[in-house]
Amino acid sequence: MILNFVIITVVVGIVTSGLKIRFDRFFTILMLMFVAGKTITDAVNIFLWVIMLGALMVILDNKDKIAQLPKPMKMKLFGIIPLFTLLASFIGSWLFINSTSNTLIIILGILAILFGLRLALIHFKSHEMNYDDERPTITKLCGLFGPWISGFFVGLIGTSLKPLKIPFAVKVGKMNIKKVYLGNTITTFFAAIFSLFWHFVLSNEPNSSMFYEQMISGMAIWTGIHYMYEMSNILFKTKWQKVFQIIIGIALVLVSIKIFSLIY
Repeated sequence: MILNFVIITVVVGIVTSGLKIRFDRFFTILMLMFVAGKTITDAVNIFLWVIMLGALMVILDNKDKIAQLPKPMKMKLFGIIPLFTLLASFIGSWLFINSTSNTLIIILGILAILFGLRLALIHFKSHEMNYDDERPTITKLCGLFGPWISGFFVGLIGTSLKPLKIPFAVKVGKMNIKKVYLGNTITTFFAAIFSLFWHFVLSNEPNSSMFYEQMISGMAIWTGIHYMYEMSNILFKTKWQKVFQIIIGIALVLVSIKIFSLIY
C-alpha cells in the first residue's frame, strides 16, 4: 500500500510538473486503477479530492488577483458558476452512479485518447499566451456552456475537460489564457465539491466509512503529488516542455489500449 502510494505520487507529480498541470491531474485516475488496483468508481471518487484540493490551492495562490476583479465578475465566478455546476454535476453524478463499470471505462479510454492527441498535436505559441482581444461570440459560448460541461464531466468521470476546453478558448476564441485558466479552476473547484456530495447522496448504499477512506486517500495522494510537483519543477526547463508533452501524449494514447482491455 505504501509502495503504491509512493509510485503514484512520484509518477503523477513528475509528469504533471513537466506538463505544468496543477489541478486536473487526470493521470491520477489511471495510476489508481493500474498501480493500486482500484475500481474505476473508487478511482474517480478518490480523484475528486485530488482535483478539488489542487483547484483550491490555485485559487488561494490567486486570491489577491481575485479580490481585484470587478464585482460583476466576482458574482459570476462565485454566484452563477456554482449554481450551474451544482446542477450539471448532479446530472453527471447521477449517470456515474447508474452507469456500468464498462461504460465508465469506455468514457475514460476515449478521454485518454483525446487528451493524448491534444498533448501530442496542440501546442501554444508565444503570442497565444497573451491574447487580449477575444472573440465575443466564443467568449459568451464558453462563459455559458463551460461550467455546464465541466460540472457534468467532473460528476461523470472526475475530469473538467481542461485539456480540451482551454485550447478551444484560446485558439478559437482568442481568449486570455490566464483568465480562462482561473475561471476553469474556480469552476472545477465547485464542481468537485458538489460531485463529492452527489456521489455520496445518490449512492444506492451510502457508506460513510468508504467516504472517509476515499477522502483520506485523496488528501494524502494530493499532498504527495503537490510536493513532488514542486520539487520536480527545477528539473524541467521551458524548452523541454513541448518534447515532453508530445511523449506523454503518445504514451496516453497507447495507455488507452490498456484501459479498453479492462472491459469485461
